[in-house]
This record gives sequence, C-alpha cells and structure tokens, in this order.
Amino acid sequence: MTYLTDYHVHSAYSGDAETPIAEMCRLAIEQGLSEIAFTDHLDNNPQDECYGLFRAADLCREIEECRERFGDRLRILKGAELGEPHLYVREIEQALGGEQFDFLTCGVHWVGDAVISVDIFSHLDVGALYHSYFDEVLRAVTCANFDVLAHLDLVKRFGVKYIGPYTIEPYREKIEAILRTMIDRGIALEVNTSGYRQPCGEPFPGIETLKLYRQLGGELITIGSDGHRPEHLGFRLAEGLDLIRSAGFGAITTYRNRTPRQVAV
Repeated sequence: MTYLTDYHVHSAYSGDAETPIAEMCRLAIEQGLSEIAFTDHLDNNPQDECYGLFRAADLCREIEECRERFGDRLRILKGAELGEPHLYVREIEQALGGEQFDFLTCGVHWVGDAVISVDIFSHLDVGALYHSYFDEVLRAVTCANFDVLAHLDLVKRFGVKYIGPYTIEPYREKIEAILRTMIDRGIALEVNTSGYRQPCGEPFPGIETLKLYRQLGGELITIGSDGHRPEHLGFRLAEGLDLIRSAGFGAITTYRNRTPRQVAV
C-alpha cells in the first residue's frame, strides 16, 4: 500500500477554516491516510484575516487528545504555517509558546501590502508581482527558522488568468536561488495539491520546478492538500505522488520533532 500523508491541513484553529481537529482525523482514517499534519495559520500581519488567532497551547492539547483517541489508526502531527516568518521572528517565537512541534512550514502570502488573492491581479503589474513574490520567498528561505516551504509558486494561483499558463522560465534564476538555498539549509519543498482545484490547474509547484529541484540535488519533499474544509482533505494526493515520482523522487519526507526521515513511495 502507498504511504499517504497529508502534511498541510487546517482546522478550526485557523481563522479561515471551521472543521474541528477530531473531525478531520476521522475523515483521514476513512480515506486511509497514514499521517495527517495540522498546520494552522500563525499570521502576524495585522491585515491578514488570521491575524492573532493562533492558540498554540489549545491546539497542542487537542491534538494530544486526538492522539489518544485515534493514535492506533492514524499518526497525527503538530505543525504550524508561519506567515512570512522572516518578518516576524520575535512574534512567532512568542506565539509558539515553547510548545514542541513536529514541523513548521513557511507560507508567503503577502508581498508588501498586497496579499496573494484574486483581487490584486486586476490592478497590479502581474509580471512584476511574480518577481516580487519570488524575491520575498527567497528572503524567507535565506534566514527564517522553519522546516518546509509551502506552495513555492502560489502567485500563479490566480495570475494565470491574466498572463496565461505558468512557466518557470521568466523566473528561473530566482527559483533556482530559492531551491539552492533550501537545499543548503535542509528545508523541504512541499507539493501542494490545492493547485489542482485553482485556475492554474496544477500543484504548487509544478513539474518544471520539481525536476529542477531534483537536478540540483534536492531530496526533502512533502505533500499536502492545504485542506481548509472536509472535502479538501487528501485532495488528489495520489496524483501529487505520481508527479513526485515522475520528477525522479523515490521517497517523501515525514517529520517527528522537527527531524526529517524518508519514506519510500
């Protein structure tokens, strides 16, 4: 059997999700998942809808309760999605509150005062925004403290509606710099399958970037649905795994206490 992990799941502890942790765990077992990781938003940008809502102690307590309830059927991980962690080092440390997490993921959603959403592309230079986004991601992977980079090319989510199908070529130099820095620092690359249900129609990142990462020597790779609702959980993970294999990877990365290990796929 394929070892299925969903390493990007949001619960009611995220400001943009409502499903309780226990319900997501129950659904994960029904789907035959081996592991689920809760990566609720820890956002410190006052303009973000999830600003100030992260509750580390409550989140960790509820996960421990679910481990007691479901632990013989499902491995449940404590994670967090850190918004722009290079900009909010002290705030993030305080919000994590000394709790022990299995892994921390970085999500870049803001470029200056612009959040990556459907609205901003109608009044900004889309090509310039792509470049600015990758500059921001490079700053994050260069200095911030986290284990996995989420949705590396999120900017294509809606940008494709304005400048057409996405290709890495105009941004190759910046993307390669991001990937090389990740490899040097031991940061894993996430394959985020939520892109399959977005206008771009492919994961974040797609096959071009995955192959480049592998060619550069990248080995650490996770997969997640970025599920915010029950119907998103486990979304097209099997296809994402096929893409990972086609890019030349023979294993995915799992975490325990912020320590990676490889699992064959």
